[in-house]
Amino acid sequence: MGDLVALVTGGSRGIGRAISRKLAETMTVAVNYRSDQASAAELVEAITADGGTASAFPADVRSSAGIGALVHQIEDAYGRIDVLVNNVGEFSLSAVASTSDQHWHDVLDSNLGSAFYACKAVLPGMRRRGFGRIVNIGLSPVHQVRAAPNLAPYAIAKTGVVILTRSLAVEEAARGITVNCLSPGLIDNGFLPPEQERWMRKRVPSGRLGRPSEVADAVEFLVSDRASYVSGANLAVSGAWDWEDRPTDHDAEVTDLFEERAS
Repeated sequence: MGDLVALVTGGSRGIGRAISRKLAETMTVAVNYRSDQASAAELVEAITADGGTASAFPADVRSSAGIGALVHQIEDAYGRIDVLVNNVGEFSLSAVASTSDQHWHDVLDSNLGSAFYACKAVLPGMRRRGFGRIVNIGLSPVHQVRAAPNLAPYAIAKTGVVILTRSLAVEEAARGITVNCLSPGLIDNGFLPPEQERWMRKRVPSGRLGRPSEVADAVEFLVSDRASYVSGANLAVSGAWDWEDRPTDHDAEVTDLFEERAS
């Protein structure tokens, strides 16, 4: 798989960074970022120092034009895109009554729109070559439709990601393209305030938060030859965490934290 080229959207920080580093062990990686040029440059330098090949590509993938220009740049640089990991996705807590129209659109465009635009943009090249691997990053509890108090926009977007994944997997299976969803649970992305980390950890049956490297390992499997017959799957990496019957009374404890980070 050493000749493959992978695009990781939002690939310079947190889970995206771990995915980029993991994939760079076996393929060339195009690291997409929106504004944090310093983190992207540092990651590319680290990958290169380890003997890998990577470049950073700035783009806002929440629009068709943004992702179209990004894919064109990568194809100019490397000739193709064989692997796509749709990692971009804004998260925040808000009740439906207090969710602004703009926030609604921002969350859906970030999580679902970006995946849709990116999949459409890379499909022509993957179809021509008769090969492709697409992994969309979801959310572990959305393997079935259910209510998500205080998380409606995010949960609706991630549920849409699963539907997009399964629909596209069927449509593209005969062309040698696999499409899967990788759904993390509560992950320590390296930027959590201590009080937020404690609040999250106490809700996980495994008693700890997941590590970005564990998500990256699962992504690496889904794009590998070992998973050539895996398509349309939704693989949870969550330590058995779910939000079935989740209490919401303590959401208020961290709402300000999440909203502060989102802004």
